[in-house]
Amino acid sequence: MKRTLSPLLIWAVLASPLLPGRALAVPDWKTQRAAGTLTIYADDSRPNRFYYAPAEIAVVTTPDGKPDFHFLETRYTGSAVGRDRGTILHKSLVTFTVRLPHPPAEELTRVARELGGAGAPADLRPYPVKKIATALVYVVIGGDTTSLPPGRFESTGEAEGSGSTWTERVYTVGLDSLTAQAFRAALEKDQVYLSLGYAFLGDALAQVAGIGELTGSPEIVEGLKSALSGARADSSGAPADTVRTHVIRAGAIEIGLDVKRFPELMRRVDLNDKAPPGYAALDVYCYDFNNELRPDLAEKRVEIDAEGVSGKRVKLETAFLREQPDLYSAGIRFPVAVRLDRPYRYRTREVKLDGMEHQSVWRERQSWSEILDVTSQSKNVTPSKNIGVRSILGP
Repeated sequence: MKRTLSPLLIWAVLASPLLPGRALAVPDWKTQRAAGTLTIYADDSRPNRFYYAPAEIAVVTTPDGKPDFHFLETRYTGSAVGRDRGTILHKSLVTFTVRLPHPPAEELTRVARELGGAGAPADLRPYPVKKIATALVYVVIGGDTTSLPPGRFESTGEAEGSGSTWTERVYTVGLDSLTAQAFRAALEKDQVYLSLGYAFLGDALAQVAGIGELTGSPEIVEGLKSALSGARADSSGAPADTVRTHVIRAGAIEIGLDVKRFPELMRRVDLNDKAPPGYAALDVYCYDFNNELRPDLAEKRVEIDAEGVSGKRVKLETAFLREQPDLYSAGIRFPVAVRLDRPYRYRTREVKLDGMEHQSVWRERQSWSEILDVTSQSKNVTPSKNIGVRSILGP
């Protein structure tokens, strides 16, 4: 184990030696109003600070109209090393990339000046998003609407600065064998429309918690209501004005899938003993920030070390951040093909708010077919009452 002081956090430690259990300030829900094209909320205690709600997301497409969508079906036959020889595992993934438009810089400058009045421009920031609830369905032209399992957003791998909003993220959903077969049959038969309903959630000072107005098909709305049922805090017995979770933006996007025009939208891969480049060979989960389990933690990094097909070691790192609690999973996509019949190893590095770092020892895992959950399991961890998603390892 190794403990070091992160130089990037030294200034934060000196400037803010005492860190309370909750943020010093949050948006005040009753101050919601329009300012140009933005929806604005005032801070509950800082008169010159304001927050603007996120825009509506859109699917990323190429100039010829092809969506950044992939339906990948894989088969893994097991190995002696993984102690699962003879088993046949099917893993099917639906992934597509969405973009979150940012307000033009001139619009932010203008609104900040208006909010600041005669004095200095206001401190205008993106609304802090703690979770994104989703519901996914597809419909064949002239057919019924079919719901798909819940998915999750993952980072595209591009660096996101502290406190900044993301530009693109990948939505990933895993399908079981029967669902994957039905989805493939629908894609091969007719043009399919995929609909994603989404709701950005964030904390605000308010008298009551609410889900706001949800849009989309009846199936999308019902799916979002189900996803939101456990995402908002229980306000029974709470003071009239307290911090509650609200839906700050909700919407739905539609993706047209025409595999006759774009056959590369779906693909089948037999993994055997290796994973091709770019394939999500391993799913890593960490609920420390999503479930508010570690108020002392700023970030947790996970380093994966695997054997490439050339025999050389390949390392890849992913990170979970306090500023991005809605990201609790990551698909590890190696840039080169790796051996699935060889064990991999991993280690974690925690960076605390006081600047101290703790690095674990390397741990070896035999099976690639199991999810790697690095959520903190210390007996001293007390889960928040506002748990949105539970760790696969249990409470």
